[in-house]
Amino acid sequence: LNTRIYMSERLNSFFGSTNTVLVHQIKELAEIIINWETANKYEILDADNYKIGFAAERTNGFFHRVIRNILRSHRPMTIDVMDNSGASVLQGKRPFFFMFSDLHVHDLNEKQIGSIQTRFGIISRKYDLLDETGNIFARISSPRWRLWTFKIFNHLGDQKGVITKKWGGILKEAFTDADKFAIDLSQHSWTNYQKSVFLFATLCIDLDFFEDNSGSAIEVFD
Repeated sequence: LNTRIYMSERLNSFFGSTNTVLVHQIKELAEIIINWETANKYEILDADNYKIGFAAERTNGFFHRVIRNILRSHRPMTIDVMDNSGASVLQGKRPFFFMFSDLHVHDLNEKQIGSIQTRFGIISRKYDLLDETGNIFARISSPRWRLWTFKIFNHLGDQKGVITKKWGGILKEAFTDADKFAIDLSQHSWTNYQKSVFLFATLCIDLDFFEDNSGSAIEVFD
């Protein structure tokens, strides 16, 4: 119980009372110029562009970089979310996959508090978002002919949000990929635990569909 209360307080401190969060991926020059994959790093900011933390993929030296370039987005990975002091807030673990990716969200004690699971779809790309008990609390779906739009549905099937990729044009896409993912969560009162899963779900979308580009930025807003 004390651990649960402490975790809730940490998430309250991290997310605050706003539903507006900005996440900007940081790209290294080598990845932009020669397409040599380096570990993903993100700055996390609030609606006023005040940095509240960052996220980073764990690295294990040269061997890890080789694995990244061989397996690309299919590689196993651990992503840490930290506050401004560098203290861990959340952790995401994604095992190697061949067809469908899953990512599990953990708290400070590595207890699973949710997960994102890819689902098969012929005409749509789909994710199920699960809570700590394994129940689906939301779904994300994107028609294959509209990859830049990911609608968010609650467990009853009602649309309660949308994730959209803002295309920045050919030059930006080719050289800087300065586009943004906008996640609108304003239609529902999501908990901080659920926001945590949405945060990692957005990273999953970036990894699954847009990582081969030279950079990206993700924006979560009300």
